[in-house]
Amino acid sequence: MPEFTIGRRELYILPTRIGWYFTLILIALFAIAVKFDNQAAFMMLFILASISMVAMLYTHNNVIGIGLSSRPSHSVFLGETALFPIRVHNQSQTKRNSVWLVCDGFHQLLELPETVEKEVELELPTVRRGYLNCSPITLTSHYPIGVFFCWTKRYMPSQRCLVYPQALDLVPRPMIDDFSSDNEHEATKPNVSAEDYSGMKPYQPGDRLRDIHWPSLAKSQKLVTIQHETHSSTAVNLSWFSLPKSLSTEDKLSQLCFWVIDAQKQQMSFQLEMPNHTIEYDQGNTHFHKCLTVLALWD
Repeated sequence: MPEFTIGRRELYILPTRIGWYFTLILIALFAIAVKFDNQAAFMMLFILASISMVAMLYTHNNVIGIGLSSRPSHSVFLGETALFPIRVHNQSQTKRNSVWLVCDGFHQLLELPETVEKEVELELPTVRRGYLNCSPITLTSHYPIGVFFCWTKRYMPSQRCLVYPQALDLVPRPMIDDFSSDNEHEATKPNVSAEDYSGMKPYQPGDRLRDIHWPSLAKSQKLVTIQHETHSSTAVNLSWFSLPKSLSTEDKLSQLCFWVIDAQKQQMSFQLEMPNHTIEYDQGNTHFHKCLTVLALWD
């Protein structure tokens, strides 16, 4: 069900610039028809006025009743584009033409057939880490002839996007031996074989053919691959305190983010050590995103 449905109280309408010119033409025709008692001018005046009234009705009905709802957004890294999935619901038996979805600098032209749902991904820039709220959304239209312009109250989606720090390699990475855990930690390392099943993921160029899940291709017409976790016996400690004091807080978070990504790529067991907060040794996607979330929301 849509979270926000456009009713009469959520919709506003005014003439466009062309509409104001059209109004001046009607006033001029009215003056000519009255002054000269010209029947042709009266007829033209009534025809154009009728057209404008019908256009206003069509412009109004083209947007009213449309519903909006938001879906969860995937986390991104600072500097990447945040995508906010928005579903637009046409709940009527009438096609909606030339409806603009506007959100800050993002504009998307929509054509909505009868009783259909269409998903639009809003693209918003990321300027800082942490939670990013979606900007207010407005629907507008000047269908059918551009004489009137209608717009809606702003809809604020309930979903937000988590922005991880930008991954930067600012200082040389210490040797693995410098990060290696002591004997006390060795007992806590997971001992998992190289072919442990960890889920499915969309196919990417370079994935092994034997990992492709062919039954999913027959059902969804999309290539997906079986994801495995290969755990290394090496455990590393990614510590805030090992970074140079000359680095700023944001640079330290960026460097730790880079190390977390690198440890995940090498399928190591790693620990994230922060001031007053430590995430113990573990590995896998859940542990990876848990560490990145701590970095994104730090301080």
